[in-house]
Amino acid sequence: MFGVFSKVTNYIFDSLRGSDPSTHQRPPSEMADFLSDAIPGLKINQQEEPGFENIDSEGRILNVDNMKQMIFRGGLSHALRKQAWKFLLGYFPWDSAKEERIQLQKQKNDEYFRMKPQWKSVSEEQEKRNSRLRDYRSLIEKDVNRTDRTIKFYEGQDNPGLILLHDILITYCMYDFDLGYVRGMSDLLSSLLYVMENEVDAFWCFASYMDQMHQNFEEQMQGMKTQLIQLNTLHRLLDSGFCSYLESQDSGYLYFCFRWLLIRFKREFHFLDNLQLREVMWTELPCKNFHLLCCQIMEKHYDTLCKAEAVSLQMVKCKELPQILGLQDSEVTTPDSDIGEDENFGMTHPTSVFQSNTLPILTSSGARDDNPTQIAVSSDVSRLTPA
Repeated sequence: MFGVFSKVTNYIFDSLRGSDPSTHQRPPSEMADFLSDAIPGLKINQQEEPGFENIDSEGRILNVDNMKQMIFRGGLSHALRKQAWKFLLGYFPWDSAKEERIQLQKQKNDEYFRMKPQWKSVSEEQEKRNSRLRDYRSLIEKDVNRTDRTIKFYEGQDNPGLILLHDILITYCMYDFDLGYVRGMSDLLSSLLYVMENEVDAFWCFASYMDQMHQNFEEQMQGMKTQLIQLNTLHRLLDSGFCSYLESQDSGYLYFCFRWLLIRFKREFHFLDNLQLREVMWTELPCKNFHLLCCQIMEKHYDTLCKAEAVSLQMVKCKELPQILGLQDSEVTTPDSDIGEDENFGMTHPTSVFQSNTLPILTSSGARDDNPTQIAVSSDVSRLTPA
C-alpha cells in the first residue's frame, strides 16, 4: 500500500515527524505512552504531486503565513494534526529545522520525566501535610472521571486514556504549582491527548496552550473579565437591540458566555468539530481575538466561522475595535491575501456545523484537498499503559 505513495508525500511526513521519543532507551518507568500510529480507514491522496515548496532541505517551513491561511480556510486532515498542532501551539518553533525539533523533543522528554516522579514518589503521610497537592489531586480525579466519557477514546472503566489524562494534569501541577489545577483544564487537555496519542507530546502542547490561557484560570480571572468586557463592547456595536434586551433580563454581563470563553466552545460543538475550530482559532486569523466574534454569532452558529470572518473584515476599520480584536494597524489584512478568491474548494464533513463549499482542507502533501475523504479516527486505547 505504502509503495504507491509519492516521494514528496513521504518526504513531508519524514520532515515533520521528527524523532520518535519512544525509540530512545529509557527505564520502563520513564517511557512515554503511545497509541498505535495506524489509523484504520485512513486514505491518503495517492496522486503524484508536482512538488512542495513549503519545506526546505533542512525541514524548515518556509511560507508560514500561507500555511496558516490554508488551515484557517478549512482546517487540517486528521493525519496531519499530530504534527501541525505542535507548531500552532508553539511547542515547535515555526522556523525550526528537523534536527532542532529532534533535539527539542529529547530535551522535553527528559524534562517531563524529571517532573512526573515528583508527585508519584509522594507518600500518603507526605500528602497529608500538603493540602494544596491533596486538593489538586482530589479535584483532578473528580474531573477526569467525567471528561468526554461519551467519546470512545475515554469511555469505560479503567480506561488508559483517563489514566494518562490524570497523570498529565498532576504533572502540570508540578510544572506550575502556583496555578495548579483549575476546573476546565481537563477539557482543554482531552482534545490534545486524543490527537497526540502520546503522554509527553500532549503535556508540552498543553503547557504551551496554558501559556495562552493562563490568565483565564488564575484566581483573579483577569483574562475572563477582560474578554467579557470586550465581548460586551462588541455586542453593543453589532446588536444594540439584543444588548438592551439582555440588560433588561439582568444578563448584560454575558456570564452565559463564560464557559464558551473558558474552554473555547468545547461543549458547544461536536467533539470532532471542536478539533477543527481550535486549529482555526490557533492561526490567529484574521485577528488574535477571533473567538470573540464566534461568541457573537453563536446563537446562529450553522456557519459560525464564515460569518465571524465576514464580520471581522467589515469591522477592522472601526476606531473602537482594533484593540478588542487584537489587531495592530499593520495586521489589518484578509486571510485571502495570498490565496486566489476564484478557487472553489470542498470539504466533506457530514455531521459538521461548518459545512461550506469554500473551505479547503490542508492534506499531507501540503496542498488543498478538493475531495477529502472522511477519516476514521482510531479509538483503540487498549495499548496505552501509563508510566
